[in-house]
Amino acid sequence: MSRGFILRNQHGELVVHRDSLGTQCIGRAAFTQLVQPSSTLGGSRVAGYSSYRFASDRPILWAFDLPVGRRVGVVSTGYANGINTIGVYCGANPDVQGFDQQFAVDVWAFSTLAPDTVGAGGGLRLRNSSGVLSHDFSVPNITLPLAAGDLTTPAQLPAIVRPVAIGSSPFYDVQYESDEVNYFKTDRRQFLLRAPDNSVAYSPGLIYRSGAMHGNPPQGSTLTDPSPYFVVDGQFLP
Repeated sequence: MSRGFILRNQHGELVVHRDSLGTQCIGRAAFTQLVQPSSTLGGSRVAGYSSYRFASDRPILWAFDLPVGRRVGVVSTGYANGINTIGVYCGANPDVQGFDQQFAVDVWAFSTLAPDTVGAGGGLRLRNSSGVLSHDFSVPNITLPLAAGDLTTPAQLPAIVRPVAIGSSPFYDVQYESDEVNYFKTDRRQFLLRAPDNSVAYSPGLIYRSGAMHGNPPQGSTLTDPSPYFVVDGQFLP
């Protein structure tokens, strides 16, 4: 069995393995629009979002800022002709119906190391068992997680200037709420919320509320999975 460089943290969790592919920030997405919650003619109401664009043909992990007190997460992605489009929820200050006011937020693209990103100076570089570069610690803004969590386990952040999260929550919670005369369909999604004590945990945000419907409401449904995420120090990101 071949051996190679492996790095674990104080909890025994794997941080770096020579046969894994390291990632680094390849740029910041450009803001395009901010949309606030809105209502339709049928009485339904939908959450707002902000939109961004980023030009790249490489596989991308999306990272986003974590402003204190705001729920943040990626709600949509798309790609066409070399342009990535990203929809992001960054909300707080819910209205009387529970819909958050939306804010713009910084969004970055991370991808695996490309051969032309190799640092020019000295530094630690790792190659995998096939001789291909897998990690280069001499290039800027590589991905080294400082904390991690999931749907049931919050992350406690160290004292860092600008925490940035990478991860998403494939989660929805569709319920039917009654006011004794009508019923309403609601859809909530989980987003990351950074508290004043520098902990980060998932928090539900209201995405959709239907207009009034009549009859017997159907059964609600929920989809979740562990939804892991990790946090990096973003103080030097572009």
